Amino acid sequence: MSVGQNSAERIRNFVERVERIREQKKQLGEDEKLVMAESKAEGFVPAAIRYVLKVRAEKPHDRQEREAMQDLYLHAMGMASEPPLFRFAGLAAVDNTARDQVIDGMKAFVPPHGEGHIDVKFGAGTIRLERQKDDSVTATEVVARPVQPSAAPTMAPSVQREPVPDVDDAGAFELGREYARDNRAVIDNPFPFGDPRRAKFDEGWRRENGGDGMGPEGDD
Repeated sequence: MSVGQNSAERIRNFVERVERIREQKKQLGEDEKLVMAESKAEGFVPAAIRYVLKVRAEKPHDRQEREAMQDLYLHAMGMASEPPLFRFAGLAAVDNTARDQVIDGMKAFVPPHGEGHIDVKFGAGTIRLERQKDDSVTATEVVARPVQPSAAPTMAPSVQREPVPDVDDAGAFELGREYARDNRAVIDNPFPFGDPRRAKFDEGWRRENGGDGMGPEGDD
């Protein structure tokens, strides 16, 4: 099997473009190492800076869920004080450990035998807690009748890069607040590096969300 001249040139073009991109990525990786070395030389902790980078890339709700889950697991290992029940009640739908903790915590609120029960809802499921004659509490899964969908599912639209918004500094500030309310990460900032509106967007995001891990406003 042979490849025509035009096809061979196209293949070469693709290969060389990918090679150039990989070389650029390698150089950028080296540049990042230099920045970290510079921060360390000035007395900062590179590991902490990497953690801040990770936090800034997270959506606010994802960060809250991750931190609550970490606290839960540390408590299970005896390495942290017990977190309040409401902090991990929302995690019970996705984690069995959190679910067991919630059920154990709710057992104290179950009314006496014959006076009712408590239904605890976890996502699409429900656990019914009932007190028995011997004062023990049983946990039984409630099986609900499935609901038929009313319409066929639709295909999700393709994700495209957003254009740079045509707004002034005040508009960039308000846009940052809007992104925070929509649970979008601060690094989703639509303004390019070097654009003064980028800082205004960050300021608005922090004002709405209470901080992004970069310190108080105006802290240089």
